[in-house]
Amino acid sequence: MKKLAVLAALLVAAVLPASADTGVVKLSLWDDMAIAAPNNIHDIKGLDLGIGSKTATLSGVQFDFLFAQTEYEMNGLSMAWIINLANQVKGAQLGLLSKSDDLIGAQLGLVNLSIHSATGLQWGFFNQAEYMNGLQLGFVNYAKTIEGLQIGLLNIAENGWFPAMVLVNGRF
Repeated sequence: MKKLAVLAALLVAAVLPASADTGVVKLSLWDDMAIAAPNNIHDIKGLDLGIGSKTATLSGVQFDFLFAQTEYEMNGLSMAWIINLANQVKGAQLGLLSKSDDLIGAQLGLVNLSIHSATGLQWGFFNQAEYMNGLQLGFVNYAKTIEGLQIGLLNIAENGWFPAMVLVNGRF
């Protein structure tokens, strides 16, 4: 936990100082019920904490208990105990359910979904990506198109070495 706090502090320090039109710190109760300093709850360059949070753009750390959602672009780290939702992730998502349209980085959770493309790592019980460029590590892995490797109990890749394989599948 101490390492996580240090990582969060370093990421916040990396994106500071923020401009006057973005929030540096945001505290969320649920969705848009939030306060931010300065007063912009939609564009955050810094730290976003809450029970459930929704932002338009995030550069920094988003840590929520139930769900974390970034609508347009996220650079940094997003963590939720239950659900992470983002359109574009550049960084990492951690939670029981992590979902993004496009991922560059890592999704770590029980269920990881990347609707369009994933570049990097998906690590969980079930991993899914339309286009995967990197590594899927889990019990069940699915990619319509893969450039990389799947390691798990069941690996499905329509363009893989075989459409479905046990233990390992992929394409380079």
